[in-house]
Amino acid sequence: MTMHNLGFAPKIKAIHILSLSAVLIFSLSLSANCQTDSIHAKIELKSWVDRSEVPFNQKLTFTVQASWEGEQDRFSLTPVTPPLCENFEILGSSSLNETKTEEGKTKSLKTFKFNLKPIQTGAGRIGSVQFSYVDNLTQDSSSLATQPINVQITSAVEKKGPKYKLILITVILLVLIYVIYSAKRRIKRIDITKEKGSEEVATKAESLEEKTLKKLDAFSKQIQKGRLEDFSSDVYKLLTGYLEAKYQIVTSGKTTGDIINSLSNLDMSPERISLLKEILSACDLVKFAGEKMEKEKCEKITSQVRELLEQNQ
Repeated sequence: MTMHNLGFAPKIKAIHILSLSAVLIFSLSLSANCQTDSIHAKIELKSWVDRSEVPFNQKLTFTVQASWEGEQDRFSLTPVTPPLCENFEILGSSSLNETKTEEGKTKSLKTFKFNLKPIQTGAGRIGSVQFSYVDNLTQDSSSLATQPINVQITSAVEKKGPKYKLILITVILLVLIYVIYSAKRRIKRIDITKEKGSEEVATKAESLEEKTLKKLDAFSKQIQKGRLEDFSSDVYKLLTGYLEAKYQIVTSGKTTGDIINSLSNLDMSPERISLLKEILSACDLVKFAGEKMEKEKCEKITSQVRELLEQNQ
C-alpha cells in the first residue's frame, strides 16, 4: 500500500503544474488584448509622394494622411500648414474626409494633398508637416510630425507629339463644330445683337464691387434654404477672384498668408486687410480642419464680405 501511494504523487504534481500553466497563459492573453485596444485609440500619421524621381517638366503629388478608429468628430484637428520645400513650388492643395468600416470597426481618415512643381534639377526635399490634435473624449492634446522626404529631380522629358491621324481627326471635328456654330449664330444674330447691346449698357454701369455683391446675394439665398455645404469654398473663390480682378495679383496656389502679404503694398487699408484675413482664415478652417459651418457663422461671414466690398468701392 505504501509503494502504491508513492507512485501516484508525481502524477498529481504534474496535473497541478499543467493547471497553473493554463491559468497563466489565459491571464497573459487578456493582458495582451488590453494593450492592443489602447494603441487603437491613437492617431496614425503617414506621408508619401507618388514617385521618388520626377522629371523637371512634370508635377509631383505629396500626400499626408491621418487615420484613427472612431468617427470623424472623435478628434479636433488643427489646419495643416504647407511644408517647407527645397527646389519645389507648391501649386495648390486639397483635403478629403473619409469614414469606412474595416473588420467591423469604424475608421476615419483625413487626407491632405499638395501639388508640387520642380523649380530646379537635382536633389529636392519636402520638409516635415506638423499635425496637432485634441482628443474630444479625454481632452488630451498632442502633436505629430511627418519625416522629411527626399526626391530626385531629373532632366525634362520630351513629350511625344500626337500622331498624324489624331491630328487629322481633331481638325475635322473642329471644322464641323465651327460650321454648326456659325450656322446657329447666323440664325440668331439679330436677337443676340440686341441682347448683347442691352447687356453691355448694364455691365458698364456696374462696378466690380456691385457685380461681386450680386453674387454674394445669391449665396445669402442659399443660406436661407439651408444649403451650407459649399458656402466656405464659394466665398473663398469669390474673394480671391475679386482680388485678382481688382489688384491684378495671382492668388491661385497661394496660402492665405501669401495673399495677405501681396496686399500689404497696395491701396488697401490695414483695417480692410485684417477683415479680409479673418474671412479667408475662417474658410481655411473648413477646408483643412474639417470645421463645420453653421448658419449663424455663414450669415456673419456674408455680412463681413459685404462690409469689405462696400468699403472698397
